[in-house]
Amino acid sequence: MTEQDPYAGDSNSPGFLRALKAPFAALSAALHTRLELLVVELEEERERLKQTLVLTLVVYFGLSLGVILLTIFAVVLFWEKGWIIAIGTLALVYLGIGVVAGLALRNRILTRRGLFTATLAELSKDRDRLRSSSDD
Repeated sequence: MTEQDPYAGDSNSPGFLRALKAPFAALSAALHTRLELLVVELEEERERLKQTLVLTLVVYFGLSLGVILLTIFAVVLFWEKGWIIAIGTLALVYLGIGVVAGLALRNRILTRRGLFTATLAELSKDRDRLRSSSDD
């Protein structure tokens, strides 16, 4: 029987498999790290969204009750003279606040930072490193 050379051209040889194992292990480790980063970013985004929703509901509830009570107070205060003017003025103030808040919300939505920016940045770095190593 002849002894087989591990560095021979046979694709089933242990040398060939060993040579392929290291790059695949590195690629797998890099992919695993990037997926972990993606999961962390998803969890952070979910938490941020939950906090934003709860705070929005609390703000809405508090301000709604405050505005209703303030409106009743202003109308009762001006009941004898000019209650119609008081209601009209308060309506204009509330509409102004609503328009300003709507524009601020629109601006916040349009200028929101992208989703998964850290993951995309790391994947871009990986792509650039692979391109530069393949050019060498």
